Amino acid sequence: MAKKTIPKYTVLQDTREQKGWYFGEYDKCAGMEQETLKTGDYTIKGFEDMVCIERKFSVEEIANNRGKKKKAFDKEMQRMQEFAFKYIICEFSMSDLVDYPNSIFSDYMKQTRPAYVEAQIKKRRITGKYLLRSLMEYQNWYGIHVLFCDNKDNAFLVANSIFKRLNEMFHEPTE
Repeated sequence: MAKKTIPKYTVLQDTREQKGWYFGEYDKCAGMEQETLKTGDYTIKGFEDMVCIERKFSVEEIANNRGKKKKAFDKEMQRMQEFAFKYIICEFSMSDLVDYPNSIFSDYMKQTRPAYVEAQIKKRRITGKYLLRSLMEYQNWYGIHVLFCDNKDNAFLVANSIFKRLNEMFHEPTE
């Protein structure tokens, strides 16, 4: 009896994504293509209307999304609501988020330039608690899964695992 196989999946990356993840060809993945996506940064080719991953590389990026770019980001989150499988994958920890803006400064900076660090913290009106509340609202209101992965490598592994599992779910094995 021949082994049943599932077709390989191709990851689509938004053309505007900068310094993102790279999905090379291997046993389950056919590789990656770039395409302008209306919503999110990554999806699976052929399932663009079902799968949406929004990558966040830093707490500063989310703070910017909830500050200067709030209206545009809220509209994107509303569009994500329509997807069956939707994720915000963060390349940082929840501790980094909650401790914002303090978390963006290194211990060295805090020790050698405390006045500068304090002045920079005071300039920022957005707090980590506000950012956490915002992400939890997206999760509760729109069903968007928010995943804190600590770093870029872990975030890539999580995204890749999501794509593998969804690809298996979307395809019946063929002989």
